[in-house]
Amino acid sequence: MNREEIIQKLLETDPQFKEWYEEHQELKWKVHKLDKHYPPDPEIEAEEERLKRRKLYLKDLMEMKIKEYMEKLQQSA
Repeated sequence: MNREEIIQKLLETDPQFKEWYEEHQELKWKVHKLDKHYPPDPEIEAEEERLKRRKLYLKDLMEMKIKEYMEKLQQSA
């Protein structure tokens, strides 16, 4: 099972993973939108940094779940 298949399986079977994934996708879109803002504004830059930190945190959580799932697959093989 490859990485994309594992992600798809987790999206289908793990509500927490799905919630993280959806929030991550939403933050990705918001950060992209804020990146386009010109001229730079300190408040917008602070919000962008906050969103980036949250997005990274969610990515780390998802990576841990993916790793756990991969380890389970290897143990059952």
